[in-house]
Amino acid sequence: MTETLTMDQKPVSAAAPEWLKKFFYSDAYLAILGILIVVAWYTKIPIIAFLPGSIMVMTALIILDDFSPMLPIILYAPCIFQTKDPAPYWWQLTGAIPLVAGLVFHFVYYRPKRAKMRMVIPQLLIAAAMLLGGLGSISEEHYLGTLTYNIMLGFLPLIFYVVTAIYSKPSPYIGFGKYFAKVSVWYGLLLGAEVILMYWMKAPSLDKLGAGFAIDLGWGIDNNVATILLIASPLSFYLATVDKHKVFYTVTGILNFAFTAATFSRGGIAFGALGALISFLFVLKINQGKARWKIFVPCAIALAALAVVYFIYMDDINAHIMKLINIDDKGISGRDDLFREAVDVFKANPVFGAGLGFDGVYYNQPEGMYFYWFHSTLFQIIGCTGAVGLAAYAVYYFVRYFIVLRHIEANTFAQFAFIGLLCFEAYSMIDTGTFIPYPIMVYVMLLTLCVEQTNENYSRSRRPEVGRA
Repeated sequence: MTETLTMDQKPVSAAAPEWLKKFFYSDAYLAILGILIVVAWYTKIPIIAFLPGSIMVMTALIILDDFSPMLPIILYAPCIFQTKDPAPYWWQLTGAIPLVAGLVFHFVYYRPKRAKMRMVIPQLLIAAAMLLGGLGSISEEHYLGTLTYNIMLGFLPLIFYVVTAIYSKPSPYIGFGKYFAKVSVWYGLLLGAEVILMYWMKAPSLDKLGAGFAIDLGWGIDNNVATILLIASPLSFYLATVDKHKVFYTVTGILNFAFTAATFSRGGIAFGALGALISFLFVLKINQGKARWKIFVPCAIALAALAVVYFIYMDDINAHIMKLINIDDKGISGRDDLFREAVDVFKANPVFGAGLGFDGVYYNQPEGMYFYWFHSTLFQIIGCTGAVGLAAYAVYYFVRYFIVLRHIEANTFAQFAFIGLLCFEAYSMIDTGTFIPYPIMVYVMLLTLCVEQTNENYSRSRRPEVGRA
């Protein structure tokens, strides 16, 4: 009798060699992508990363019934551009044709799975609140000027969340949480490499660091880089807990927190230091015996080196810290004026707010830009979306942290993800991270999905077998 081929017995997957399939879950795959992107960014020739990266990912999408190897492409892709205007390089997007072909093949050939997606409704509420923002008060010109951005903020994280949820499948080579953590570790190293290269190219004087010279990588500025690193860095210590290469991942964790400081983003430095301390305490608490020493020693060396540098250059460092805190004698960089303005706007437009296209007094908008930043998640919500936005975000945060805290006592990945999210939320109270759709909010949404899926794995492992002899 001829055996019927099931969806789990893919001829394409079966024909591929094991070493090749395993490669797409390895540090080598992520490192190669990262190097290609850094070279493309430095040379301003995007096709250097587009073409070989696209061919690699196309191969993964064809031979694997798992969407996970797309995660680094989703998150790293913006880092290719060292310019705010990628228009001159659009022709180089032809290098991504193999990727598109791989995606079409994957979506047609491989069957999506059923998945619990608790963030769908909360994100749809966010989308609705953003689209309704300013209703009855904002001008047509300013509403249309931010419409594309509002759509991206509402729907882009949702699209990546749903597609990844239904097409990511269990891998025999690595768990989803561990793989996501590896993607995050190399994300941080990629960002750090671009920051270092930016210093090398611009060669700013030391007295201007963070106070006259700001990191601008084209695709993002110092605050954007710091925000991503705050989320990614604790996951290095998660890998130092669950992976045998504990020294390597401890060192990458130290490096990623150091890169956060190298951005000279004041909030990034403050909350990065907090995240580093909590991560260090967690990882020492969880690990025992020789494993603890493999983590403690690199951290102790890093702290000793930091202390030595501080005591040698104490006066200069203290003076620079004071300059960062009191830059231009504006206290908290004029954010207090923006916060008060947001409250006034909320009082004048309590239901729908004034919209993201609000034309205010204290934020210096670039020419032709309609986005108004109140520089705080809370004040951005009340100023731009009013009570409707407050209700939508209340649901959103409740569901997100229900997911994160659901099995946090047993889910080690959730514990370190929680550290990163707390640092992100705290920093976003004085910056705009929550309102940057791509890559920041896409990253946050995918991290939430990863916690959600690791929770489901934990729930299944506790479920008693029913109906079996």
